[in-house]
Amino acid sequence: MSVNGSKPHEGVKSAERVLDLLEFFGCARRPLALFEVTQELGIPKSSALALLRTLAMRGYVARDAEDRYALAHPFGQEEGDWLGGLSRQVAAVARPVIAALVARTQETVNLGVLLNSLSVRLLVQVPSPREIRYEPGSADCPAYCTAMGRVLLAHAPEAVVDRCLAPPLAALTPATETDPRRIRALIAAARAQGFAEIESEYAEGGAGVAAAVFDRTGRAVAALNLASLTDRFHRERAAYAGAVVEAAAAITARLGGAARAPLAVAAGS
Repeated sequence: MSVNGSKPHEGVKSAERVLDLLEFFGCARRPLALFEVTQELGIPKSSALALLRTLAMRGYVARDAEDRYALAHPFGQEEGDWLGGLSRQVAAVARPVIAALVARTQETVNLGVLLNSLSVRLLVQVPSPREIRYEPGSADCPAYCTAMGRVLLAHAPEAVVDRCLAPPLAALTPATETDPRRIRALIAAARAQGFAEIESEYAEGGAGVAAAVFDRTGRAVAALNLASLTDRFHRERAAYAGAVVEAAAAITARLGGAARAPLAVAAGS
């Protein structure tokens, strides 16, 4: 629908790009170069540079001596501040729930969001207090072979899943599933049961379970993940899955959302 003969959404794209930039920097763990911004957000270099210069002039973004960009002080200093968008708010809301889950299970707990359909970015990681633990070290990890990625893909549009599974998929370990058809089945299973599990697909000897966190519109905005050594995960699998689903529902409630009930799994599926 147009107003006064204008095209639908005319003039909105630039505003969306500004918000995309602010939310992107709100989740970044370090200053980022221009090429990293354009690559991640798919914004033309000239447009991204013009927007960044404008944000820098207005004091929202700062550029360092190496031509890298980050949120300017005091923005982004406190988790949950308005600049950086929903992801930072989710991280702030989730902190006490994550702390309680770590205390309950004695395992590493992560909170992540889906980036560009291809990878998951860790917003929060609270390590297990155990001497021997599994603690994923990368800030970004592939969506196709992680529990967080699969549970977020389970609630994403089909086009997002298609983009994620379109490139050749690398086997990170001997156990990594790289067949798109089988991964789609695992994504469907995650949607049906309300959580996703992996064992040694992302890192040998590491296993995990993840459940989605929903906002008030019903959109899956993050994934809560428990990461454990494979042996411990086998022993505590049911308890860990139940604890993660419960904690994800608690974060969803704090956001004013409602957790989705698992779908009924058809006989023989």
